[in-house]
Amino acid sequence: MPRSIRLALSALCLLGLAVQARAQTADLVLYDGHVVTMSAKGDVHEALAIAGDRILRVGTTAEVMALAGPEAERIDLAGRAVYPGFIDPHTHLLNDSRNRGLSPIETQALALRYGITSAANLYTTPELVEEYVRMAGCGEMRIRFSLYLIYNTSCGEVLGDWYAEYEPLVEIAPHLQIGGVKIFSETSVCGDDLIGISFTEPLQDVLSPAGREWYGDHRPLFGREELAGVIRRADERGFPVAIHAIGDAGVQVSLDAIEDALDGEPNDLRHTILHNLFVRDDLLPRYVDSGIVAAIESMSSCFARFYRDLMPLDLKHIVRRWGDLVATGAHVTADSDWPWCAEEAISPLFRLQALTVPENLSTSYEDWEPCGLLPEDQLLTAWQGLRMMTVEAAYMLHREDEVGTLEAGKLADLVILSADPLTADPYKLTDIDVLLTMVGGVIEWRSDGS
Repeated sequence: MPRSIRLALSALCLLGLAVQARAQTADLVLYDGHVVTMSAKGDVHEALAIAGDRILRVGTTAEVMALAGPEAERIDLAGRAVYPGFIDPHTHLLNDSRNRGLSPIETQALALRYGITSAANLYTTPELVEEYVRMAGCGEMRIRFSLYLIYNTSCGEVLGDWYAEYEPLVEIAPHLQIGGVKIFSETSVCGDDLIGISFTEPLQDVLSPAGREWYGDHRPLFGREELAGVIRRADERGFPVAIHAIGDAGVQVSLDAIEDALDGEPNDLRHTILHNLFVRDDLLPRYVDSGIVAAIESMSSCFARFYRDLMPLDLKHIVRRWGDLVATGAHVTADSDWPWCAEEAISPLFRLQALTVPENLSTSYEDWEPCGLLPEDQLLTAWQGLRMMTVEAAYMLHREDEVGTLEAGKLADLVILSADPLTADPYKLTDIDVLLTMVGGVIEWRSDGS
């Protein structure tokens, strides 16, 4: 081999080694803490290293500090807990921010304060897509958003297949990707706050006059065949669907239609049913059988019990079946639906508490919604609840390769907490402070005391 070629190859080899060395140098290290990866129970480490926007390594303090470059920032955790950033897979942080008197930029700041690093915006019109792309281009998307494009409005008006102009599950702007298609199987908030919860006839028939006045006598917006056609078209184009369904009739037609659209095939697109408030016994196993994700709002135990003048007490078990859904082995996520929910629900730690204690601790619902204790068999553990807000939420959004756990190669989206929710008293979960929120290696929020 000519000497000139050997020298060139040697130079290339040295260059490669230099690049590799630089790639193995951390820009930021967090050490002497309690790094809970959420990959598996007990997978806890002392420290974490970050290079660019990715996690470089989790391990002991000595292992991680050895990767720190001379310019690396160092954060002494002093025993505090580090978790994957919370993921809220059903929000209206962008499109309904003004219901709280806030701009989309301000609601993101609020979410970051509570440790949310990724979210799905579940009501996105053609005009709003353009607005959010503009915001992202200006660097105004600080949270990773998955946009769900609406097929029909909350009043039932059909917009059609306009979503097909976009490519699904692809980032269209910084921190912005198309997540799927939103479908309303029932009327949601429309006009004077009309919420059209729909029941099947057997349940409708046992409601008292007071119950019918409370819940109404609405019917689903679609028949089974029509809804299956909508889902099939989305599925063929590679779009996951997320279907608004509260009453047992809405849940049933959604399950029926997804099963028909899939025609017995596995649900590779992870179609999702939202709310799932009233789920009959016979509907429970169908989620896992068809690979359907169930998204629930866990901010309160309200509706877990009923007064006799609304629905017979022997049917109260069909409401808010968090424990039963998880027990089937289905993928279940815990979301907020914020701001269409309890004011406190923006906080994942508040929603975690609602999953783990029987009492209704929400001050937003106590004046108007009949609440009782959540049945003991519906209570979940802190581990289960945290998985629903990290691993399972990432799965629903097709982002499990990027976020949801703290592992080398994944995006550096994380939170530092003042205490570990896995070992905290469930009644004191809301006393835990979010000290720092990081998205892609960038500190997006930091408390004054951290």
